[in-house]
Amino acid sequence: MTTPFPPSPLTPEVAELIDQKRFDALEDVWTNRMEEEPGDLPFFFTVASAMKKKGGGTQALSWLRFLADYEAERGDGDSQLAVLLEIARMSPTDEEIRKELDAALRTRFAAHPVLATVLGQFPLRTTADPMETAARIARWLSFSPGEIYFMPGRGAGRIAELNPALDVIRVEFADAKLPLSLVNAEKNLVLLPREHLLRRKLEEPEATRTLVESDPAETVRLLLESFGRPMTVNEVKENLAGLVEESRWGNFWASARRHPQLVASGSGKSAVVAWSASAGEAQESVHREFEEAAPPQKIEIARKHAKRSKDLARFFGESLSREARAAAAKGQAALAWELSQAAAKLQPGQPEPFPAAELLADRDLAMVIGQIHDYAAREKALEAARAARADWPDLFAERVYEEDDARVLTMLFAGLAEFPERSEETSRRILRSPRQAPRAFLWLADRFREEGKPAPGHLFLAILDALRQEEFSSYRARLKELFDPGGLAVSIVQSAGSEQDARDYLAALDRAGGLEEHRRSLVREALLMRFPALRAPAREYLYSTPEAIEARRQELAHLKQVELPANAEAMRAAKDHGDLSENFEYHAARQRHEYLSARIAALSDELSRSRALDPAKIDTGEVRVGTRVELRDAGSGTLRAATILGPWDSRPEESVYSYQSEFAQTLLGNKLGDRVLIADAEMEIVSIEPWR
Repeated sequence: MTTPFPPSPLTPEVAELIDQKRFDALEDVWTNRMEEEPGDLPFFFTVASAMKKKGGGTQALSWLRFLADYEAERGDGDSQLAVLLEIARMSPTDEEIRKELDAALRTRFAAHPVLATVLGQFPLRTTADPMETAARIARWLSFSPGEIYFMPGRGAGRIAELNPALDVIRVEFADAKLPLSLVNAEKNLVLLPREHLLRRKLEEPEATRTLVESDPAETVRLLLESFGRPMTVNEVKENLAGLVEESRWGNFWASARRHPQLVASGSGKSAVVAWSASAGEAQESVHREFEEAAPPQKIEIARKHAKRSKDLARFFGESLSREARAAAAKGQAALAWELSQAAAKLQPGQPEPFPAAELLADRDLAMVIGQIHDYAAREKALEAARAARADWPDLFAERVYEEDDARVLTMLFAGLAEFPERSEETSRRILRSPRQAPRAFLWLADRFREEGKPAPGHLFLAILDALRQEEFSSYRARLKELFDPGGLAVSIVQSAGSEQDARDYLAALDRAGGLEEHRRSLVREALLMRFPALRAPAREYLYSTPEAIEARRQELAHLKQVELPANAEAMRAAKDHGDLSENFEYHAARQRHEYLSARIAALSDELSRSRALDPAKIDTGEVRVGTRVELRDAGSGTLRAATILGPWDSRPEESVYSYQSEFAQTLLGNKLGDRVLIADAEMEIVSIEPWR
């Protein structure tokens, strides 16, 4: 009603009458159109605007007033108001139009609860632009307190307040009360008709809940009918939130899907749900979708809809068998196996179109099994290999590193358990380097928790490292769950063997990225409860090579056993010379004693904080202390090597740098392929390896 109408193209005859200013003849056209199509407002507005440009503005305004009166007689208040707004646009200084607009608004919105408030906020009698003001009033009055609207992403909500003075429309949803401006409300709110399911959800919650529990299929039908279009499974779930609990959604949807008229096309939450006019039409729709789908999608369609009828299941089985034989002929063994397994479930007792013997004859069985997408078919292939091939332990051990399904991993590890040494070695390798087999690492972590086995302390550090490794991007949420109450990370730190181990855990936890603070705090508190002394400020470790640490130990021993006793003897000898105030030898010996004592204290402290670097335990996934890095100048291509060690090992002239140096700090934490700026030159990291 308040949206400007687009211009209506005029017929050549009408355009000619306007161009020739034959307004008497045009009046007959206007009158006839009023009788035949009074709702064609774009036509009338276009003619009136064109007449005004040709000097017929007065007549055009007179005809528009005639049209406004006619719309009022027809009882179409919205059209009457739209015509009056057009008159106000064409003649904003007309005093009569202000009165007419005021009267039309009061008549059209007579029952509106905030009519007086809105009219008071936007006075028509004194405004400079009556058309704009009246349109704003109508826009505000198109919303009504207590009415129910739909907002995408929020669902159904009830307007609780209209406040034009603050430009606020407040809408109450199930989980929040949301303030919207008038413009945002017009963009996002859609008035729900009386029969809409989401409206019934608010107005009749108990009756709607009873319907949901007693007839899931009818609930989905009413929802689709309310929106007048197919919806995705995710949309259905979102719109039924509050009626179907999360824990009951699986049962609800399974029950609804059994109805023969409900058709779901696609997979997962993005599957499109539609309601067919009859069960026969629904079955025909599924039939068409199946025939048009690619072979892999046909398996999913058959799995979803085979229970609709025995005829449909038979059709699916025969079609999948043909597809399996065709895929085998093309050398697509993995696809042939999946199709064959799906067909076998639909045709019990029939020979498999692609039997296990043909699959196992493939020269690269490991690669073929990796290409089987369905976990059940993949598990069946592995079982067949175990029964028929002597090299199945090799196949199982290799598959562990690629497998991403927990059920198949359980079967793989159960098979490898027949060879304890091999099973233990595989587990050790994965726990030592999780990025080799991310899903298997999580599987092993779950076993520690479920079986109550004591987990090795290094596993905590491995989990923290995995949080920032790209290989775990798909499993990051699962990793974080290990830090929840009762999770594996918490149990590991609670069983820390020593305060030093706990300090190592705490330091690693503080450095770890990608972990929410509430999870970090939970693990930290578990450590502090077990070792209260950790609440004191932590000492800063000093990392170094074993050789440098041994050199400092020898220096300390020499100072204590040789230098300090010799200096004490020198002091005693100097005292024998008499007056100490002018005794140069004594003062020199005394200063030497103070230096030696300070040096011994410093060395003792540093050695107590020292940690020896072990090249066998250096993770070269990024630049760390104990790594040798090769850099390539991005401009010239020149190669340069640098080794990052401790301050005791620093020899810049030999390209060995302390991790405390500015140069090392620029490199630390970067990965292979990263580029860093060093002395205004862009350098690319081309290799990272232990320093020896």
